[in-house]
Amino acid sequence: MKTLLRPWPEGFAARPTLTLCVNVRKEEFMPSCGRRGSLEIRERLEAALRERRIDVDFQTITCLGLCDKGPNARLAPSNSWFHAIGVGDVPSLVDVVESELAKIKGGMPNGTHADPA
Repeated sequence: MKTLLRPWPEGFAARPTLTLCVNVRKEEFMPSCGRRGSLEIRERLEAALRERRIDVDFQTITCLGLCDKGPNARLAPSNSWFHAIGVGDVPSLVDVVESELAKIKGGMPNGTHADPA
């Protein structure tokens, strides 16, 4: 997996979105994330995010426009990218997302805030 992390917008405090491409192109000669494993990645990624209670809106899309680098995912609004994701990369991807969310959500790993008491 190749990762391109970008800074979060100044003052951002909403719920981020992780988008995974699941496109399966009809033309077999064209690369597509779905044919490269993103459908299985989707299942494992959804389960891992849920299991670890990562506070991110997870969604799929039919194309992120980078088919030859796929499977691809984007974390918004920082516009961070994950390319050439394999099924075995899911734990690392979730670790990176969790770490990135900690930067904007008070420093706790899953995006929750520490109890001020």
